[in-house]
Amino acid sequence: MDENNIGDNPFMNRIRSGVVSAMSAVAVCLSLAAGTAHAAPFPVSTDATTAIATRYLSPASESPAGANRFDCRDRSGRHPVVLLHATAMNQSANWAYLAPTLANAGYCVFSLTYGQTSWSGNTGGLGNKERSARAVSAFVGRVLAATGAAKVDFVGHSQGGAIAQLVTQLPGRADQVGTIVGLSASNRGYSRVGAITDRLPARAPGQSYWGPRHPSIEYVNLATRFDEISTPYVLTLMPPGPNVTNTVVQDVCPSSRIGHVGMAYSPTVAALVRNALDPAHRVPMVCGPDFPF
Repeated sequence: MDENNIGDNPFMNRIRSGVVSAMSAVAVCLSLAAGTAHAAPFPVSTDATTAIATRYLSPASESPAGANRFDCRDRSGRHPVVLLHATAMNQSANWAYLAPTLANAGYCVFSLTYGQTSWSGNTGGLGNKERSARAVSAFVGRVLAATGAAKVDFVGHSQGGAIAQLVTQLPGRADQVGTIVGLSASNRGYSRVGAITDRLPARAPGQSYWGPRHPSIEYVNLATRFDEISTPYVLTLMPPGPNVTNTVVQDVCPSSRIGHVGMAYSPTVAALVRNALDPAHRVPMVCGPDFPF
């Protein structure tokens, strides 16, 4: 999600309205409870609108359910998964579905709120991306030290996919990343609502906007034809390569009308993410109603 023209962004206006409702009405809390599936041991929020509205003003340090258990050890030996949120979001609002879904599947899941500014309060993804990449890089170091893992995998929603790629341009980090899964993550640096101008380092001719791809990293890009933020949706895909997998949700579920925000709250996308992170143990694909924005 691009940070430009946020005031004119219909989704952000919708979220603001949701926040007001969440703060003023007990009914919203009851709605959240009704939209939450309790899969032991971590509750999975399935209602995107309510989950985001009720968490949008949460402290930036508030972890989504199942995330940031620094004593976690994956019994299957998979890499820890670091979730990176979208523009104008925080970790709790963005990952109320996917973090507990992965944790309930046995993954060690980690997240943070990055890119806060002096004026954005608990909202992240609004600061300079070079500083954001360095903050995420430091967090990766903490995750590796705590878990004893040699590598992490990234799942980045929208801007989070760009930040993941920027982290790999920092000294030593590319060798510590196994897979980057982008959810509607613009790989060419711009979208309908403006241009992203800061990058680390400057690209060379023919390279991706966020720096060169690394042959040791698997890049998995998940897109929707109904993306209204990163548009046209083909910007979220990479040129073909031996370590690149591009998947459009509608090629898996033809009737899906999933939107940009819905990518982080979709059972279909969750299955695609799990299969990208652990291709040796694939889970069945599911198709069903998804958040259309």
